[in-house]
Amino acid sequence: MEIIHQTGNLKLLSRRKTAFLCSRRVPDGAYVTIREWTDALSAWEDCILCGNHSPMEQQVFTWLLRRRIPVILVLAETLPERWPAEVMDAFAEQRLLVVTHCDATVHRVSRQSAFDRNEMMLSMADDVVVGYAVEGGNIEAQVHNRSNVRYLMR
Repeated sequence: MEIIHQTGNLKLLSRRKTAFLCSRRVPDGAYVTIREWTDALSAWEDCILCGNHSPMEQQVFTWLLRRRIPVILVLAETLPERWPAEVMDAFAEQRLLVVTHCDATVHRVSRQSAFDRNEMMLSMADDVVVGYAVEGGNIEAQVHNRSNVRYLMR
C-alpha cells in the first residue's frame, strides 16, 4: 500500500512509529486503559500512527492532539477539504502528518478501505498497540503472528 495523498510534516515518517488500532466496539474499562496508555506517551519520544474510523480511534486522535504528541493520521478515505482548528494548530506546529492510500473518489470509509488503511499502518509501524480487538474480527486477523504487537485489553 502506498501513500497517494499527504499533508503535513513528512519528517514524521523518519521517526520510530507506533500504530494504534482499535475495534469499533470496546468492552467496559477500555476507555480508562487506553487513556492511561495515551497519558504515558511523550511528545519527544513517541510518534503514533492512528486512524479515525472507530470511535476509540477518534478519541485517541483527539487526546494525542491535545497532549501535543506527534501523530500520523492514516485515513481510509480521501483527504477532507476542511480541518478543525485543533488539526490546523497541529499542522502549524509541525506535529501532524495526514496520509491516505485513497484517491479523490473515495469519500466514505468502506470495509476494504479500512482493511487497506490498517495494512498501510502496520507496514509503516515499528510497534503496534491494539486498544482492543474483537475476537475473530479484522484487526485480530491483521495483527495475528506479528511479533511487534501489544494488546492493552484482551
